[in-house]
Amino acid sequence: SSGINAEWPLRPGNPNKMNVGVGAYRDDNGKPFVLPSVRAAEERLVAAHLNHEYLPTHGCPVFREAAKKLAFGAGSPVVEENRIASAQSISGTGGLRIRG
Repeated sequence: SSGINAEWPLRPGNPNKMNVGVGAYRDDNGKPFVLPSVRAAEERLVAAHLNHEYLPTHGCPVFREAAKKLAFGAGSPVVEENRIASAQSISGTGGLRIRG
């Protein structure tokens, strides 16, 4: 993302704009900034009292199925004929390390 950030830097003047081109958002003082939506999601997770069970090796099956439908279309022949293999990865560059 550094190339994108260099190509399209934020222009000063709007205090409501933030660079979201990188995975760790920072304020003008270089301090980590957690988006309000992320805070709300964290609160919902804590309130759910989850058991911290690990996902299967290839990731959450419900998420993987939804991602296939989003990427290829729910009515796509490759989705309906189950011709797509999928795996869920960690975010950022971690997904680049998955290979067949």
